[in-house]
Amino acid sequence: MAALIHGWQEDPGFADKIASACYQQYNKLPRKGKPQTGKEWILLAAVVMTVSRDDLCTPYDVKVLSVGTGSKCIGQTKMNKQGTVLHDSHAEVVARRAFLRYLYWQLNNAYRGKGSEIFLSPDKNGRCSLKLGIEFHLFTSHTPCGDASIFRKDFEKDNADENVGQAVHDTDCDRTIGETETKKRTINSLEHSKKTRHQTADENCTSLECGDDKFLNEKTLTDTICDNSSKVSIDDATCACKYPRLTEPSAKSRTLEVTCKPAKKCCTECCSQCNINIPSVVTCIDTSTCNTDDHRDIHRTGAKCVPTGDQDRLQPGVDYHKVGVLRTKPGRGDRTLSMSCSDKIAKWNVLGCQGALLSHFMTRPVYFQSVVIGKCPFNLEAMQRAVFERCINIKNLPEGYIIHQPRIFQSQIPFIHSKQEVQQGSSEKKVVPSSTAIIWYAKPNAQVSVAVNGYRQGVTVKNLGKPGSRCSICKKELFSEFIRLKAVPSREQMPETLLCRSESMTYFDYKQAATEYCQARDQFLMVFDTWVVTSAEFQQFFSE
Repeated sequence: MAALIHGWQEDPGFADKIASACYQQYNKLPRKGKPQTGKEWILLAAVVMTVSRDDLCTPYDVKVLSVGTGSKCIGQTKMNKQGTVLHDSHAEVVARRAFLRYLYWQLNNAYRGKGSEIFLSPDKNGRCSLKLGIEFHLFTSHTPCGDASIFRKDFEKDNADENVGQAVHDTDCDRTIGETETKKRTINSLEHSKKTRHQTADENCTSLECGDDKFLNEKTLTDTICDNSSKVSIDDATCACKYPRLTEPSAKSRTLEVTCKPAKKCCTECCSQCNINIPSVVTCIDTSTCNTDDHRDIHRTGAKCVPTGDQDRLQPGVDYHKVGVLRTKPGRGDRTLSMSCSDKIAKWNVLGCQGALLSHFMTRPVYFQSVVIGKCPFNLEAMQRAVFERCINIKNLPEGYIIHQPRIFQSQIPFIHSKQEVQQGSSEKKVVPSSTAIIWYAKPNAQVSVAVNGYRQGVTVKNLGKPGSRCSICKKELFSEFIRLKAVPSREQMPETLLCRSESMTYFDYKQAATEYCQARDQFLMVFDTWVVTSAEFQQFFSE
């Protein structure tokens, strides 16, 4: 008799259920915008809703709310000050923006009294809350670019074997930061410099070929498990061999510089003078059973360290990258200015994924309760470090904002259009990433749209400035959705932050009017002080 499951948190098949639902929805979409068979691959991301049920046999329902594909960004020379170009077309960003379209639609229904499947009616302050039992999850077919993709090759397979298809982060989603500090090690490898933050557009970046040989975190790899280990004690600390010289400590990092004193045999390549924050318990690997190449190398990311922050050492093996630092997406030619997906997900775990404009209408931020990764090279500790552990020092957040810690899962179901799957079934010597981005969200009769180079696919050069050239999720279109929603509530229902606002306010003005969100953002930027911030000149546009 199968064990009873009381929620998705206890379901050992949860990751595969989420992945299957996302792949099924993707397969239902039209052929337009999908990769060329045997020649191209793509990354997929989606936002999924779970709804709790009072049924022990089926304790929760799953519904895919948005789907996005893509792996490209546009160059900084094509920066657009009118918000009409989609600057970042990575799958996670596309899926999240499509989800925003869904939220606008549902809020519109709530304010009009038509009934929303996720929101309650507006409260006395004119804001809406999520219905009880509604939770959202982020799925991505590959580890997010940036910090989450940097980890030792020999740790990948060991991690995957222990956690196939199960929750690999089994902590309370809403645990406070104080509890986290006492329960888990702190990884604080960000350097809090006193440099002025780099002011420019955070979503504009160069055209990138994530599928070329330079995009190293996508490599197909086979690894040998290093399972013969011994504990190493070092006076009052323990050797940090588990994070072997992936980073130099920053000036403000709370670090110890130690030399290993192995109880048995210890890998000197990893253990000699480990300059990193010291976790409470560390295992030092016995190299006698290790694959030497994997033991001394890491999965790499093409994302580049932000210009005003610490830089990669670019040395062979484990010394190539510095972990925990902010990065911009990779590209050729013009430098990419769009923050990596790892960095953006970390931001969503503090500020919520709803953004500043939607925060006017909502009682609390919207956090993803879990992050589910598809079948690919994966490491739990790298994911945790990238998406929430780096945020550990953020303090003084407004009421409702937290350092959110989503549960992390990995599915073992492959995505048919992943690079690995396409390569295995292709006769081509080299497969390349698709240049398109597919955009879909769960609104009846909503058209699937496809973007190329930040514009709707098929648009001619002479029509680039016209409304028909825009993607449905570019800033201009999302701002227009905001203005339409703002016109729905009566004065009695209007959120306080939107009362007495001039009709001539810009996109930037309305974002600044979201006071609580901006307070949380300021606290976030005090820690991530080298974040590439969108300058005001790229946000001073009006809706139509």
